Amino acid sequence: MKYSGTGEDILRQVAGRPVVIWGARMTGIGFARFAKTNSLEVSAFIDSDPALQGSKVNGIAVHKPNYLQDLQEQKKPFILVVAVALKADEIKTKLSKYGLEESDVVVYSDYCDLFYTIDIVGTCNLKCASCVHSIEDHGMPKGIMSLDTFKSVIAKIKSESRLFTHVSLYNWGEPFMHPNLPEIIDHLHENGVAAAVSSNLSVRFKDRLDSTMRAAPDILKVSISGYYPEAYNATHGGGDINLVKSNMYRLRYLMDKYGSNTYVDVNYHLYRDNNGKNLQKMQELCQELGFALSTVQALVMPLERAIDYCEGKPSADTIALSKNLLVDIGEGIKASSVVKSEGCPFRDNQININFDLNVPVCCTVSDRLTATVNRNYLTATLPEISHGKENAKICTKCMSFGLPEYNLGYNKKGWDEIAATKTSLDVA
Repeated sequence: MKYSGTGEDILRQVAGRPVVIWGARMTGIGFARFAKTNSLEVSAFIDSDPALQGSKVNGIAVHKPNYLQDLQEQKKPFILVVAVALKADEIKTKLSKYGLEESDVVVYSDYCDLFYTIDIVGTCNLKCASCVHSIEDHGMPKGIMSLDTFKSVIAKIKSESRLFTHVSLYNWGEPFMHPNLPEIIDHLHENGVAAAVSSNLSVRFKDRLDSTMRAAPDILKVSISGYYPEAYNATHGGGDINLVKSNMYRLRYLMDKYGSNTYVDVNYHLYRDNNGKNLQKMQELCQELGFALSTVQALVMPLERAIDYCEGKPSADTIALSKNLLVDIGEGIKASSVVKSEGCPFRDNQININFDLNVPVCCTVSDRLTATVNRNYLTATLPEISHGKENAKICTKCMSFGLPEYNLGYNKKGWDEIAATKTSLDVA
Protein backbone atom coordinates (compact mmCIF):
# COMPACT_ATOMS: atom_id res chain seq x y z
CA MET A 1 0.00 0.00 0.00
CA LYS A 2 1.40 3.35 -1.03
CA TYR A 3 -0.41 6.07 0.88
CA SER A 4 1.26 9.47 1.02
CA GLY A 5 -1.40 11.33 2.94
CA THR A 6 -4.78 11.27 4.66
CA GLY A 7 -8.24 12.70 4.14
CA GLU A 8 -7.24 15.69 6.24
CA ASP A 9 -4.20 16.27 4.01
CA ILE A 10 -6.27 16.24 0.86
CA LEU A 11 -8.75 18.69 2.40
CA ARG A 12 -5.91 21.11 3.13
CA GLN A 13 -4.72 20.86 -0.46
CA VAL A 14 -8.08 21.59 -2.08
CA ALA A 15 -9.37 24.16 0.40
CA GLY A 16 -10.19 27.61 -0.94
CA ARG A 17 -10.69 26.74 -4.62
CA PRO A 18 -13.56 25.20 -6.60
CA VAL A 19 -12.90 21.51 -7.23
CA VAL A 20 -12.97 19.93 -10.70
CA ILE A 21 -13.00 16.12 -10.57
CA TRP A 22 -11.50 14.01 -13.36
CA GLY A 23 -13.55 10.81 -13.33
CA ALA A 24 -17.35 10.78 -13.20
CA ARG A 25 -17.82 7.18 -12.15
CA MET A 26 -17.60 5.57 -8.73
CA THR A 27 -14.32 7.00 -7.46
CA GLY A 28 -15.15 10.49 -8.70
CA ILE A 29 -18.68 10.30 -7.32
CA GLY A 30 -17.25 9.17 -4.00
CA PHE A 31 -14.92 12.14 -3.90
CA ALA A 32 -17.84 14.44 -4.74
CA ARG A 33 -19.71 13.05 -1.71
CA PHE A 34 -16.57 13.53 0.42
CA ALA A 35 -16.28 17.12 -0.83
CA LYS A 36 -19.93 17.86 -0.10
CA THR A 37 -19.63 16.45 3.40
CA ASN A 38 -16.70 18.78 4.01
CA SER A 39 -18.41 21.87 2.52
CA LEU A 40 -16.24 22.01 -0.61
CA GLU A 41 -17.56 23.29 -3.91
CA VAL A 42 -17.42 20.81 -6.81
CA SER A 43 -17.90 22.83 -9.99
CA ALA A 44 -17.57 20.12 -12.66
CA PHE A 45 -16.62 16.60 -13.64
CA ILE A 46 -14.17 15.80 -16.44
CA ASP A 47 -14.39 12.46 -18.22
CA SER A 48 -12.98 11.07 -21.45
CA ASP A 49 -15.94 8.70 -21.90
CA PRO A 50 -18.24 10.13 -24.63
CA ALA A 51 -21.19 8.36 -22.97
CA LEU A 52 -20.85 10.67 -19.96
CA GLN A 53 -19.91 13.94 -21.64
CA GLY A 54 -22.69 16.51 -21.79
CA SER A 55 -24.68 14.76 -19.05
CA LYS A 56 -25.03 15.42 -15.34
CA VAL A 57 -23.83 13.03 -12.67
CA ASN A 58 -25.31 13.60 -9.22
CA GLY A 59 -26.39 17.03 -10.51
CA ILE A 60 -22.86 18.03 -11.59
CA ALA A 61 -22.11 18.67 -15.28
CA VAL A 62 -19.65 16.34 -17.05
CA HIS A 63 -17.27 17.94 -19.58
CA LYS A 64 -14.70 16.79 -22.11
CA PRO A 65 -11.03 17.07 -21.05
CA ASN A 66 -10.55 20.23 -23.15
CA TYR A 67 -12.82 21.98 -20.64
CA LEU A 68 -9.63 22.38 -18.59
CA GLN A 69 -8.21 24.52 -21.38
CA ASP A 70 -11.31 26.72 -21.29
CA LEU A 71 -10.91 27.23 -17.53
CA GLN A 72 -7.25 28.13 -18.00
CA GLU A 73 -8.02 30.63 -20.74
CA GLN A 74 -10.77 32.21 -18.63
CA LYS A 75 -8.29 32.39 -15.73
CA LYS A 76 -10.84 30.77 -13.42
CA PRO A 77 -9.31 29.39 -10.23
CA PHE A 78 -9.77 25.66 -9.64
CA ILE A 79 -7.98 22.58 -8.37
CA LEU A 80 -8.18 19.30 -10.26
CA VAL A 81 -8.70 16.04 -8.38
CA VAL A 82 -7.86 12.96 -10.46
CA ALA A 83 -10.30 10.46 -8.97
CA VAL A 84 -10.10 7.21 -10.92
CA ALA A 85 -9.60 3.63 -9.84
CA LEU A 86 -7.23 2.86 -12.70
CA LYS A 87 -4.96 4.77 -15.09
CA ALA A 88 -4.27 7.74 -12.79
CA ASP A 89 -0.66 7.91 -14.00
CA GLU A 90 -1.81 7.85 -17.63
CA ILE A 91 -4.15 10.78 -16.99
CA LYS A 92 -1.42 12.74 -15.18
CA THR A 93 0.77 12.63 -18.29
CA LYS A 94 -2.03 14.19 -20.33
CA LEU A 95 -2.37 17.18 -18.01
CA SER A 96 0.85 18.93 -19.03
CA LYS A 97 -0.71 20.17 -22.25
CA TYR A 98 -3.26 22.13 -20.25
CA GLY A 99 -0.57 24.10 -18.43
CA LEU A 100 -1.49 22.84 -14.98
CA GLU A 101 1.08 23.28 -12.23
CA GLU A 102 1.80 20.40 -9.87
CA SER A 103 0.11 22.37 -7.10
CA ASP A 104 -3.08 22.47 -9.21
CA VAL A 105 -3.48 18.68 -9.26
CA VAL A 106 -4.37 16.20 -6.51
CA VAL A 107 -4.35 12.47 -7.25
CA TYR A 108 -6.86 10.45 -5.23
CA SER A 109 -4.80 7.25 -5.37
CA ASP A 110 -1.92 9.03 -3.59
CA TYR A 111 -4.19 9.08 -0.54
CA CYS A 112 -6.06 5.82 -0.92
CA ASP A 113 -5.62 2.78 -3.13
CA LEU A 114 -8.15 0.50 -1.47
CA PHE A 115 -11.72 0.18 -2.69
CA TYR A 116 -14.41 -1.62 -0.71
CA THR A 117 -17.20 -3.91 -1.86
CA ILE A 118 -19.69 -5.26 0.66
CA ASP A 119 -22.00 -7.98 -0.64
CA ILE A 120 -24.83 -7.26 1.80
CA VAL A 121 -27.01 -10.01 0.31
CA GLY A 122 -25.63 -13.50 -0.26
CA THR A 123 -28.25 -14.64 -2.72
CA CYS A 124 -30.17 -13.51 -5.80
CA ASN A 125 -33.67 -13.89 -7.20
CA LEU A 126 -32.36 -14.64 -10.73
CA LYS A 127 -29.99 -17.08 -12.40
CA CYS A 128 -28.06 -15.09 -14.98
CA ALA A 129 -25.91 -16.86 -17.55
CA SER A 130 -22.59 -15.39 -16.39
CA CYS A 131 -23.16 -15.44 -12.63
CA VAL A 132 -22.34 -17.88 -9.86
CA HIS A 133 -26.05 -18.09 -8.98
CA SER A 134 -26.73 -19.84 -12.29
CA ILE A 135 -24.54 -22.75 -11.18
CA GLU A 136 -26.38 -25.56 -9.46
CA ASP A 137 -24.92 -26.46 -6.04
CA HIS A 138 -22.40 -23.60 -6.22
CA GLY A 139 -21.70 -24.04 -2.51
CA MET A 140 -21.85 -20.38 -1.51
CA PRO A 141 -23.76 -19.73 1.74
CA LYS A 142 -26.97 -17.72 1.51
CA GLY A 143 -28.06 -14.95 3.84
CA ILE A 144 -27.95 -11.22 4.52
CA MET A 145 -25.69 -8.98 6.56
CA SER A 146 -27.54 -7.48 9.53
CA LEU A 147 -27.73 -3.71 9.82
CA ASP A 148 -25.76 -3.78 13.08
CA THR A 149 -23.01 -5.90 11.49
CA PHE A 150 -22.91 -3.53 8.53
CA LYS A 151 -22.44 -0.56 10.86
CA SER A 152 -19.57 -2.41 12.59
CA VAL A 153 -17.93 -3.06 9.21
CA ILE A 154 -18.16 0.63 8.25
CA ALA A 155 -16.74 1.69 11.63
CA LYS A 156 -13.77 -0.65 11.12
CA ILE A 157 -13.14 0.56 7.56
CA LYS A 158 -13.15 4.16 8.75
CA SER A 159 -10.77 3.35 11.60
CA GLU A 160 -8.16 1.75 9.34
CA SER A 161 -8.52 3.80 6.13
CA ARG A 162 -6.86 7.15 5.55
CA LEU A 163 -9.48 8.09 2.98
CA PHE A 164 -12.80 6.27 2.58
CA THR A 165 -15.27 7.89 0.19
CA HIS A 166 -17.42 5.18 -1.43
CA VAL A 167 -18.55 1.59 -1.20
CA SER A 168 -20.30 -0.82 -3.56
CA LEU A 169 -23.15 -2.68 -1.84
CA TYR A 170 -23.11 -5.67 -4.15
CA ASN A 171 -21.05 -8.38 -5.76
CA TRP A 172 -22.97 -11.57 -6.60
CA GLY A 173 -26.10 -10.72 -4.59
CA GLU A 174 -29.25 -8.65 -5.25
CA PRO A 175 -29.26 -5.66 -2.83
CA PHE A 176 -33.01 -5.01 -3.09
CA MET A 177 -33.57 -8.31 -1.28
CA HIS A 178 -32.16 -6.65 1.86
CA PRO A 179 -34.99 -5.29 4.06
CA ASN A 180 -32.70 -2.56 5.46
CA LEU A 181 -31.23 -1.29 2.19
CA PRO A 182 -32.53 2.30 2.73
CA GLU A 183 -31.08 2.41 6.26
CA ILE A 184 -27.76 1.09 4.96
CA ILE A 185 -27.58 3.90 2.39
CA ASP A 186 -28.57 6.46 5.02
CA HIS A 187 -25.82 5.21 7.33
CA LEU A 188 -23.21 5.59 4.58
CA HIS A 189 -24.35 9.13 3.82
CA GLU A 190 -24.26 10.02 7.52
CA ASN A 191 -20.60 8.99 7.40
CA GLY A 192 -19.89 11.00 4.25
CA VAL A 193 -19.58 7.87 2.11
CA ALA A 194 -21.14 7.43 -1.34
CA ALA A 195 -23.30 4.35 -1.93
CA ALA A 196 -23.41 2.31 -5.13
CA VAL A 197 -26.17 -0.23 -5.70
CA SER A 198 -26.48 -2.69 -8.57
CA SER A 199 -29.75 -4.47 -9.27
CA ASN A 200 -31.42 -6.63 -11.89
CA LEU A 201 -34.53 -4.54 -11.04
CA SER A 202 -36.73 -7.57 -11.67
CA VAL A 203 -38.09 -7.12 -8.15
CA ARG A 204 -41.53 -6.59 -6.66
CA PHE A 205 -40.47 -4.67 -3.55
CA LYS A 206 -42.51 -1.55 -4.37
CA ASP A 207 -42.24 0.02 -0.91
CA ARG A 208 -38.52 -0.78 -0.67
CA LEU A 209 -37.91 0.76 -4.08
CA ASP A 210 -39.70 3.89 -2.84
CA SER A 211 -37.76 4.15 0.43
CA THR A 212 -34.45 3.35 -1.29
CA MET A 213 -34.88 6.14 -3.82
CA ARG A 214 -35.81 8.47 -0.97
CA ALA A 215 -32.45 7.53 0.56
CA ALA A 216 -30.94 8.38 -2.86
CA PRO A 217 -28.00 6.05 -3.52
CA ASP A 218 -25.29 7.90 -5.41
CA ILE A 219 -25.23 5.28 -8.17
CA LEU A 220 -27.84 2.74 -9.19
CA LYS A 221 -26.60 0.32 -11.82
CA VAL A 222 -29.30 -1.69 -13.58
CA SER A 223 -28.16 -5.00 -15.08
CA ILE A 224 -30.01 -5.74 -18.35
CA SER A 225 -29.50 -8.02 -21.35
CA GLY A 226 -32.39 -7.27 -23.68
CA TYR A 227 -35.51 -5.24 -24.34
CA TYR A 228 -37.79 -8.04 -25.49
CA PRO A 229 -38.52 -11.15 -23.38
CA GLU A 230 -36.95 -13.72 -25.72
CA ALA A 231 -33.46 -12.18 -25.57
CA TYR A 232 -33.70 -11.09 -21.93
CA ASN A 233 -34.95 -14.45 -20.65
CA ALA A 234 -32.07 -16.29 -22.32
CA THR A 235 -29.48 -14.62 -20.09
CA HIS A 236 -31.37 -13.18 -17.09
CA GLY A 237 -32.93 -16.48 -16.03
CA GLY A 238 -36.12 -16.11 -14.03
CA GLY A 239 -36.43 -12.38 -14.69
CA ASP A 240 -39.31 -10.39 -16.16
CA ILE A 241 -38.21 -7.62 -18.54
CA ASN A 242 -41.65 -6.04 -18.44
CA LEU A 243 -41.36 -5.75 -14.66
CA VAL A 244 -37.86 -4.28 -15.11
CA LYS A 245 -39.14 -1.64 -17.55
CA SER A 246 -42.05 -0.83 -15.25
CA ASN A 247 -39.60 -0.35 -12.38
CA MET A 248 -37.43 1.89 -14.57
CA TYR A 249 -40.42 4.19 -15.10
CA ARG A 250 -41.09 4.06 -11.37
CA LEU A 251 -37.47 5.02 -10.67
CA ARG A 252 -37.88 8.11 -12.82
CA TYR A 253 -41.10 9.01 -10.99
CA LEU A 254 -39.51 8.53 -7.55
CA MET A 255 -36.38 10.48 -8.45
CA ASP A 256 -38.52 13.40 -9.59
CA LYS A 257 -40.73 13.08 -6.51
CA TYR A 258 -37.81 13.18 -4.06
CA GLY A 259 -35.49 15.41 -6.08
CA SER A 260 -32.91 12.64 -6.14
CA ASN A 261 -29.64 13.07 -8.05
CA THR A 262 -28.99 9.33 -8.19
CA TYR A 263 -26.95 8.47 -11.26
CA VAL A 264 -28.79 5.62 -12.98
CA ASP A 265 -26.55 3.60 -15.28
CA VAL A 266 -28.28 0.91 -17.32
CA ASN A 267 -25.50 -1.64 -17.75
CA TYR A 268 -26.41 -3.48 -20.94
CA HIS A 269 -24.67 -6.87 -21.35
CA LEU A 270 -24.01 -7.49 -25.04
CA TYR A 271 -24.70 -10.93 -26.50
CA ARG A 272 -25.21 -12.13 -30.05
CA ASP A 273 -28.99 -12.30 -29.53
CA ASN A 274 -29.52 -8.78 -28.15
CA ASN A 275 -27.16 -6.40 -29.99
CA GLY A 276 -29.57 -5.14 -32.68
CA LYS A 277 -33.18 -4.05 -32.23
CA ASN A 278 -33.11 -5.00 -28.53
CA LEU A 279 -30.23 -2.61 -27.89
CA GLN A 280 -31.77 0.17 -29.98
CA LYS A 281 -35.07 0.00 -28.08
CA MET A 282 -33.31 0.02 -24.71
CA GLN A 283 -31.29 3.06 -25.80
CA GLU A 284 -34.53 4.83 -26.69
CA LEU A 285 -36.07 3.97 -23.32
CA CYS A 286 -33.03 5.24 -21.43
CA GLN A 287 -33.05 8.46 -23.43
CA GLU A 288 -36.74 8.95 -22.60
CA LEU A 289 -36.10 8.43 -18.89
CA GLY A 290 -32.86 10.42 -18.73
CA PHE A 291 -30.78 7.40 -17.69
CA ALA A 292 -27.29 6.58 -18.92
CA LEU A 293 -26.76 3.41 -20.92
CA SER A 294 -23.38 1.71 -20.95
CA THR A 295 -22.64 -1.43 -22.94
CA VAL A 296 -20.28 -4.18 -21.86
CA GLN A 297 -19.31 -7.39 -23.63
CA ALA A 298 -20.60 -10.38 -21.66
CA LEU A 299 -17.89 -12.55 -20.08
CA VAL A 300 -17.49 -16.07 -18.79
CA MET A 301 -17.74 -15.79 -15.00
CA PRO A 302 -17.13 -16.55 -12.15
CA LEU A 303 -13.35 -16.89 -12.24
CA GLU A 304 -13.34 -20.60 -11.44
CA ARG A 305 -15.44 -21.27 -14.54
CA ALA A 306 -12.96 -19.31 -16.69
CA ILE A 307 -9.99 -21.20 -15.19
CA ASP A 308 -11.68 -24.52 -15.95
CA TYR A 309 -12.04 -23.39 -19.56
CA CYS A 310 -8.36 -22.43 -19.75
CA GLU A 311 -7.39 -25.82 -18.33
CA GLY A 312 -9.32 -27.57 -21.08
CA LYS A 313 -12.31 -28.68 -19.01
CA PRO A 314 -15.13 -26.21 -19.75
CA SER A 315 -18.46 -26.92 -18.12
CA ALA A 316 -21.59 -27.54 -20.18
CA ASP A 317 -22.87 -24.15 -19.00
CA THR A 318 -19.69 -22.44 -20.27
CA ILE A 319 -20.01 -24.11 -23.67
CA ALA A 320 -23.66 -23.07 -23.94
CA LEU A 321 -22.88 -19.51 -22.85
CA SER A 322 -20.00 -19.22 -25.32
CA LYS A 323 -22.33 -19.81 -28.27
CA ASN A 324 -24.11 -16.55 -27.45
CA LEU A 325 -21.01 -14.42 -26.75
CA LEU A 326 -19.91 -11.79 -29.24
CA VAL A 327 -16.34 -12.30 -27.98
CA ASP A 328 -15.67 -15.80 -26.75
CA ILE A 329 -13.32 -16.34 -23.84
CA GLY A 330 -10.32 -17.32 -25.96
CA GLU A 331 -10.76 -14.27 -28.19
CA GLY A 332 -11.21 -12.01 -25.18
CA ILE A 333 -8.08 -13.26 -23.43
CA LYS A 334 -6.03 -12.79 -26.60
CA ALA A 335 -7.39 -9.28 -27.25
CA SER A 336 -6.81 -8.19 -23.64
CA SER A 337 -3.27 -9.59 -23.53
CA VAL A 338 -1.94 -6.61 -25.50
CA VAL A 339 -2.27 -4.61 -22.25
CA LYS A 340 -0.44 -6.08 -19.27
CA SER A 341 -1.28 -4.91 -15.77
CA GLU A 342 1.27 -4.91 -12.99
CA GLY A 343 0.00 -7.51 -10.57
CA CYS A 344 -3.79 -7.62 -10.46
CA PRO A 345 -5.97 -4.56 -9.77
CA PHE A 346 -8.74 -6.78 -8.42
CA ARG A 347 -6.45 -8.41 -5.85
CA ASP A 348 -4.28 -5.40 -5.04
CA ASN A 349 -6.84 -2.57 -4.87
CA GLN A 350 -10.01 -4.21 -3.55
CA ILE A 351 -11.23 -5.50 -0.25
CA ASN A 352 -14.36 -7.57 -0.71
CA ILE A 353 -16.53 -8.52 2.24
CA ASN A 354 -19.31 -11.09 1.97
CA PHE A 355 -22.55 -10.93 3.94
CA ASP A 356 -21.14 -13.38 6.53
CA LEU A 357 -17.87 -11.37 6.88
CA ASN A 358 -15.90 -13.85 4.78
CA VAL A 359 -13.16 -12.05 2.80
CA PRO A 360 -12.53 -13.48 -0.71
CA VAL A 361 -9.38 -12.67 -2.64
CA CYS A 362 -11.33 -10.56 -5.15
CA CYS A 363 -14.77 -9.86 -6.60
CA THR A 364 -14.57 -12.43 -9.42
CA VAL A 365 -14.30 -15.61 -7.34
CA SER A 366 -16.92 -17.85 -5.77
CA ASP A 367 -15.22 -20.93 -4.30
CA ARG A 368 -14.95 -20.50 -0.53
CA LEU A 369 -12.36 -23.30 -0.24
CA THR A 370 -9.78 -21.90 -2.67
CA ALA A 371 -10.49 -18.17 -2.70
CA THR A 372 -11.03 -17.15 0.96
CA VAL A 373 -8.24 -15.06 2.49
CA ASN A 374 -9.90 -14.48 5.87
CA ARG A 375 -13.06 -15.79 7.49
CA ASN A 376 -14.00 -12.73 9.54
CA TYR A 377 -13.32 -9.19 8.36
CA LEU A 378 -14.13 -7.70 11.76
CA THR A 379 -11.30 -9.59 13.45
CA ALA A 380 -8.80 -9.40 10.56
CA THR A 381 -6.08 -6.79 10.19
CA LEU A 382 -5.20 -5.24 6.84
CA PRO A 383 -1.74 -6.92 6.89
CA GLU A 384 -3.43 -10.29 7.48
CA ILE A 385 -5.78 -9.75 4.54
CA SER A 386 -2.90 -8.58 2.35
CA HIS A 387 -0.82 -11.63 3.33
CA GLY A 388 -3.73 -13.93 2.49
CA LYS A 389 -4.07 -12.36 -0.95
CA GLU A 390 -0.36 -12.60 -1.69
CA ASN A 391 -0.46 -16.32 -0.93
CA ALA A 392 -3.72 -17.21 -2.71
CA LYS A 393 -2.87 -20.01 -5.14
CA ILE A 394 -5.87 -19.22 -7.31
CA CYS A 395 -4.21 -15.90 -8.19
CA THR A 396 -1.20 -17.67 -9.67
CA LYS A 397 -3.45 -19.62 -12.01
CA CYS A 398 -5.57 -16.59 -12.84
CA MET A 399 -2.62 -14.39 -13.78
CA SER A 400 -0.89 -17.14 -15.73
CA PHE A 401 -3.91 -17.34 -18.04
CA GLY A 402 -4.23 -13.54 -18.42
CA LEU A 403 -7.61 -13.48 -16.70
CA PRO A 404 -7.22 -10.17 -14.78
CA GLU A 405 -6.88 -8.33 -18.11
CA TYR A 406 -9.78 -10.38 -19.53
CA ASN A 407 -12.08 -9.57 -16.62
CA LEU A 408 -11.16 -5.88 -16.85
CA GLY A 409 -11.93 -5.89 -20.59
CA TYR A 410 -8.60 -4.32 -21.53
CA ASN A 411 -8.24 -3.25 -25.18
CA LYS A 412 -11.91 -2.40 -25.70
CA LYS A 413 -11.19 -1.47 -29.33
CA GLY A 414 -9.90 -4.99 -29.96
CA TRP A 415 -12.98 -6.53 -28.35
CA ASP A 416 -15.30 -4.35 -30.43
CA GLU A 417 -13.48 -5.31 -33.63
CA ILE A 418 -13.98 -8.98 -32.85
CA ALA A 419 -17.64 -8.45 -31.98
CA ALA A 420 -18.21 -6.65 -35.29
CA THR A 421 -17.21 -9.80 -37.20
CA LYS A 422 -19.96 -11.89 -35.60
CA THR A 423 -23.37 -12.46 -37.13
CA SER A 424 -26.09 -10.92 -35.00
CA LEU A 425 -28.70 -13.35 -33.71
CA ASP A 426 -30.93 -10.60 -32.34
CA VAL A 427 -34.29 -12.26 -31.81
CA ALA A 428 -36.57 -9.22 -32.09
